[in-house]
Amino acid sequence: MKLKKRKVVATLLKRFTLPLLFTTGSLGAVTYEVHGDFINFSKVGFNRSPINPVKGIYPTETFVNLTGKLEGSVHLGRGWTVNVGGVLGGQVYDNTRYDRWAKDFTPPSYWDKTSCGTDSLSLCMNATKMWEQQGPGGIIDPRGIGYMYMGEWNGLFPNYYPANAYLPGHSRRYEVYKANLTYDSDRVHMVMGRFDVTEQEQMDWVYQLFQGFYGTFKLTKNMKFLLFSSWGRGIADGQWLFPIYREKPWGIHKAGIIYRPTKNLMIHPYVYLIPMVGTLPGAKIEYDTNPEFSGRGIRNKTTFYALYDYRWNNAEYGRYAPARYNTWDPFLDNGKWRGLQGPGGATLLLRHHIDINNYFVVGGAYLNIGNPNMNLGTWGNPVAVDGIEQWVGGIYSLGFAGIDNITDADAFTEYVKGGGKHGKFSWSVYQRFTTAPRALEYGIGMYLDYQFSKHVKAGLKLVWLEFQIRAGYNPGTGFLGPNGQPLNLNNGLFESSAFAQGPQNMGGIAKSITQDRSHLMTHISYSF
Repeated sequence: MKLKKRKVVATLLKRFTLPLLFTTGSLGAVTYEVHGDFINFSKVGFNRSPINPVKGIYPTETFVNLTGKLEGSVHLGRGWTVNVGGVLGGQVYDNTRYDRWAKDFTPPSYWDKTSCGTDSLSLCMNATKMWEQQGPGGIIDPRGIGYMYMGEWNGLFPNYYPANAYLPGHSRRYEVYKANLTYDSDRVHMVMGRFDVTEQEQMDWVYQLFQGFYGTFKLTKNMKFLLFSSWGRGIADGQWLFPIYREKPWGIHKAGIIYRPTKNLMIHPYVYLIPMVGTLPGAKIEYDTNPEFSGRGIRNKTTFYALYDYRWNNAEYGRYAPARYNTWDPFLDNGKWRGLQGPGGATLLLRHHIDINNYFVVGGAYLNIGNPNMNLGTWGNPVAVDGIEQWVGGIYSLGFAGIDNITDADAFTEYVKGGGKHGKFSWSVYQRFTTAPRALEYGIGMYLDYQFSKHVKAGLKLVWLEFQIRAGYNPGTGFLGPNGQPLNLNNGLFESSAFAQGPQNMGGIAKSITQDRSHLMTHISYSF
């Protein structure tokens, strides 16, 4: 009986194991790895002013996010790898739930007092009726708008950026953020599926998660061809959790050349194509005196970026289409493009980075000519390489969830940053100044980070930041009502047409105002 069992087992092993060994051998050894992150991210805003939309007074948000990420890779051999990752997040605290009307605020006489009601499931709510129910100093939205950091989801084609995206119950705090097949060889690198674009080469104008294809193909010893095509984007970095959504109706695509004539010089001409929206040719030129710098000696690196946005000539998605992202300037070209995307423009960035042993200094100048960052420059930006964020303007501010004025029309920004690394401890300080027709911004900040162990890291950023918003502009384009729609300052309605912008004048403040946007950000993470 035992002998018979052994013969059966031997037959099964021969039938199933030998083909498996043959398959494994043809692909190479199969290996896998699993890693994850638990992230606590907090922002504390120091300005707790009650809201007066007519004067343009808004507080700075405070929130606490918890995020868990788990990711696995299976290396199939012969250059092939499968990667899968998921994320789950939550918001422990969101103080926008407690933001109130200013006690001295009274709805102006010209606001509509009859249209719409106060039903938060409607795409139109009457701010005057809300104020009458809540009273002076009353809480505006007990639900809060913290979902603009944690869970905002803007839909997929064909109903991308739907007006109901911000209604209660439409946020998603989970996502399969990575699901891709990767191939690597001496001449080819390809990623297909959902992937993190920050892990790829020469993708300065976009950030984090994309759905599509990325590849580089070695043409000669010194030259590569780059191809990128995406039909969705998202974020999952601890501060933000945006499940992947369709950003543009026909996606965003890039083709370019990465040319390194010497080990010190890199030239990268490229073109982004956003069908029906814009064509954006650009170039990046970088000279690095010591590309193999590893913390000892001196290194100088100079980088120049140029990007031109030609907006397509149509009224559906191009220059005559409504400006959805709130980076439009109602006074651009004497008001010709009020509420519209406009003809585009150019962005120029020059930055210089110096390393001296474990210390560094970097400075940059960023110039917008016209309005080029409507569709590229707000999803990601090269200044982020230096830790200069364009998302610190406050949750009620320009562009929703805090975009500042670096990417505004006709804006100029200069910054200088310096710091050092001492074992497990790193630090840096910086200053930034931005001027645009819409606003002036002054900022001074400090970063501190410490690697407590192989698995635990913590850090903080403390920033003094002041915004001066000029008369005629709206400091609260991200002021959403309980129905998730922006406030039209001309009629006092939280309405979907305000979300879509459109050629109509959405109103602005009568007098310039200076607001404090200083804040503290902290992060603690456990990685394995």
